[in-house]
Amino acid sequence: MTHVEVTADVRADPDTLWRKIGSFQGVGEWHPLLASVHGEGEGPDAIRTAVGVDGSEQVERLQEVDPTRRLYRYVMESTAMPVRDYRAELRVEPDGDGGSTVRWTSDFEVTGDDHDGTAEVIRGFLDAGLRNIPAVQS
Repeated sequence: MTHVEVTADVRADPDTLWRKIGSFQGVGEWHPLLASVHGEGEGPDAIRTAVGVDGSEQVERLQEVDPTRRLYRYVMESTAMPVRDYRAELRVEPDGDGGSTVRWTSDFEVTGDDHDGTAEVIRGFLDAGLRNIPAVQS
């Protein structure tokens, strides 16, 4: 299993930040590499289809959401990426100074020949989203 984790520190209290980015269906509102996100529901088994700015599509299913702990976990149902058993978590934690640390992790098996390249593409996608969060704060 390959593990990718990215974090970002954001100058916003965790509860306020969670209200901005904690919607499973709302990731398209703050992620710059997504052209659109279509789906319904915010509870377990909700489905979303994320369309990238490059035209790629992936379908994801929400497994768990815990607003008290400010996290959600989801799995990838279908994707053109050479991965299987893709599981991810988005979490907002207090940073100890009144701000937040956002942590986005994913675990997956690479099915293609370019293990490192696939992991870097996923790392780049997660990182692009987290780096854009301060821009949506204002």
